[in-house]
Amino acid sequence: MNRPYVIINCAMSADGKIALPTRKQFRISSEEDIARVHRLRNSCDAILVGIETILNDDPKLTVKEKYVEKTRQPARIILDTHCRTPINALAVKGEIETLIITAEETKCDKKYGGNVKIIPCSTTRDGFIDLQHTLRLLHGRGIKTLLVEGGGTVIWSFLREKLVDELYIYIGSLIIGGRETPTPV
Repeated sequence: MNRPYVIINCAMSADGKIALPTRKQFRISSEEDIARVHRLRNSCDAILVGIETILNDDPKLTVKEKYVEKTRQPARIILDTHCRTPINALAVKGEIETLIITAEETKCDKKYGGNVKIIPCSTTRDGFIDLQHTLRLLHGRGIKTLLVEGGGTVIWSFLREKLVDELYIYIGSLIIGGRETPTPV
């Protein structure tokens, strides 16, 4: 296989929502599931999200030490066609390697820390980052296991292209509702 092993992980409400109607993240997982997610992150080489997750949730994309015996921080991957990742986003701070995958034609003049690398990639006809090309690039950088955490557009793209080897979905007991509220796919 010339690509990383791809695992998708997400949490959704009983009515299939992954965020509030405002698109803001909302805790759906139980404490037990959060511990499972951190153990899963710890076992992977990298964690991948799309730019909308960065802009809406500002995640750190790290492993919390309280959930694992020996912490190993995976690289952070952001699919960001137009280099919109803010220089103060939590996912670009610190020493952890962070790769921002942009469209080949995107010029990114932002000054990130030394841990951040901008990786140009081809795009599909609809203007999204080419996932197959991305996976080959990541594999070439030594990433063998990739955890995809979202959002819905990214998860759907991996599923649509049949690039998923494992899928984990935690279903919480709450109802969020809303016609425009984000779903896993």
